Amino acid sequence: MSRHFIVVALALIASELQFGNGARILGVFPLASISHQVVYRKLTLELNKRGHELVVLTTDPVNDSTLKNYREIDLHFLYDSLIFGNLIDTRGTIDFVDMFNYYDTSAYSQTDAIFSNQEFRKLYAPNSGEKFDLILLETFVFPAFLSLAERFKAPIIGIASTALQMSVQYDIGNPILPSHPSNWNKDMRDFGAWVPWERLDNFIRTWKHIYYYRTGILLRYQALAENYLGIEIPHLGDIHKNISLIFVNQQGPISFARPNLPNVIEIAGFHMSESTKPLSMELQKILDNSTQGFIYMSLGSNAKSNMLKEETRNEFIAAFSKLPYKVVWKYEDDVLPKKPDNVIAMKWVPQQAILAHPNLKVFIYQGGLQSTEEAISHAVPLIGLPVFGDQDMNVDKMVSLGVAKKLEITAVKRDDLLEAIRTIALDKGYKQRMLNLRSLLNDKPRDSLENAIWWTEHVIRHRGAPHLHSSTADEPWYQRQDMDIVAFISATCAITLISSLFILYKCLLYWLNALPRNFTKSVDKDKKGI
Repeated sequence: MSRHFIVVALALIASELQFGNGARILGVFPLASISHQVVYRKLTLELNKRGHELVVLTTDPVNDSTLKNYREIDLHFLYDSLIFGNLIDTRGTIDFVDMFNYYDTSAYSQTDAIFSNQEFRKLYAPNSGEKFDLILLETFVFPAFLSLAERFKAPIIGIASTALQMSVQYDIGNPILPSHPSNWNKDMRDFGAWVPWERLDNFIRTWKHIYYYRTGILLRYQALAENYLGIEIPHLGDIHKNISLIFVNQQGPISFARPNLPNVIEIAGFHMSESTKPLSMELQKILDNSTQGFIYMSLGSNAKSNMLKEETRNEFIAAFSKLPYKVVWKYEDDVLPKKPDNVIAMKWVPQQAILAHPNLKVFIYQGGLQSTEEAISHAVPLIGLPVFGDQDMNVDKMVSLGVAKKLEITAVKRDDLLEAIRTIALDKGYKQRMLNLRSLLNDKPRDSLENAIWWTEHVIRHRGAPHLHSSTADEPWYQRQDMDIVAFISATCAITLISSLFILYKCLLYWLNALPRNFTKSVDKDKKGI
């Protein structure tokens, strides 16, 4: 009895010590998109389990009253002002720079609304007495919240649910690679142009975006933050370049490899459910009886199937009607016009449960990263119909690995869709390569979440991570990747060539002018000889 009492007492003491050493962390995740929020949520909940106290600004709170030392500031109201429009219609009509500028208007007004939130105002008020050991910050389209590092004098860890955009790469000192396949900012439109001109276009648009971001967007957000915080803050780009590290939701085997700084840490699969919710009895029975297999189609939560033009939707319907398989289609309207008998239209689908079903042959999707990871987890081959953002990059990588086919969503033809479905469904190589890819992803030295926790606590222990800072981030743009040296050598070569051509031209002109005189003298000598 006494031994049992001692064990319990020691356990309680250890627990108290753990919580006593816990840090106070502020999480700021303003983007109104559940596909982004689920990535951040797994990290914050796990940090809370480790004994850390968290205050989290999120559009999708967990609202779990059993959580201790876990306070949420609900930003769900941001969904009401979210501007997406018909993303399928805009594909191919605007590039990344134009799209970023388009959504910046919405992001600015949402930032203003967040700073105006009464609960948040109490948090950052000068006399609030609030202190934090760390700020976890979503690095996407809300740079004003970088100012919280100055307000609370706390280090920042950035976190991105997709690959980093070029403006973030620039701020932290990562190499800028405008035409590299890992740059998802370049994949907003189909060029079909001569490759050097495409690369030149990528170069111009990338640096145009970086320039506009640093000289326009950041200054506007800085003025907004200073107005609310009531303090003078450094240039937001300078705060950004000094963040401790960035968690990036990417995995090497399913990403285009690129050089990264040591403070760019890969995370992955945080949104994956350890257990899947069961299908309805009716749907379970239908899919179990689909012994030939079935097809699943979903365009995600931002791009929706009901955004498809009528003629495009009819191409899908015509193709599906010719298949010997059942088709589960996430279609958001009450009625799917001209629905074939083999198509099951559903407004909402338990995706991971569908992907886990052994009879599934092909997953037709928009190329979202979370959906890609889920498909790999269940070894389901893919047909990608990318719409915007990083989706082209994700699908291109899957195609390069031999586990997917890619179609253009704005120009889908029934015959092409049928060929893609039949090829993947009948060729066992796609399934086998997906199984191999899943095995490759699972073969890693440590759990991704454990790795993220270790790095988070590393930054807390050392009050930042200046040892990971790259001096490249402090260099002017023209010194990065030795662009000034390249410019100097190019200018020297050009001047030398032009000078040489000028000298050659003068010599040739002198020779041509001298030629008639020499010729006249020669003729006179001949006459005298006669």
